[in-house]
Amino acid sequence: MTRPPRHSAFTLLELVLVLVVLSVALAMAAPAMQGWSRGSKHRDAADQLLAVMRGARGLAVSDAAVHRLNVDASAGKYWVTVQDGDQFVPLGSSFGQVYELPEGNRVELTDLAGQPINSIDFFPTGRSAVARARVICTADQRVIVLECPSPSESFRIVTNPEQSR
Repeated sequence: MTRPPRHSAFTLLELVLVLVVLSVALAMAAPAMQGWSRGSKHRDAADQLLAVMRGARGLAVSDAAVHRLNVDASAGKYWVTVQDGDQFVPLGSSFGQVYELPEGNRVELTDLAGQPINSIDFFPTGRSAVARARVICTADQRVIVLECPSPSESFRIVTNPEQSR
């Protein structure tokens, strides 16, 4: 006599048990993922500010005009203007738009002595004002520092968020 072939399958109890284990694992991982998202926005904010700084420097050289990065720390906004005579006027391109920091982030501009400033000038010679920008995540106080240590150097990240905790 031959036996009929036996089909192996999961029981309903086994499937429910696996779903319970997965739910518990996801519930434990969710808070860590929330912090990861906040950290990602923080890094992106610093990267965007650095890109705008480098772009302003490049525009100053190519347009042969002084460009200024203006920062409104209280509103979490920054933008680039160009010198026209004795005053600075908005750029006539999309690069002159007003950039906003993601919620929960703020920026502080200082000179290298630690004195607060509201703007950084970029000159047609490729030089810029020496300054330091700190992008701060207000939720966990992580800081990313962007710095231009001398007029002939470009801005760069000098610390990353993992080192500043």
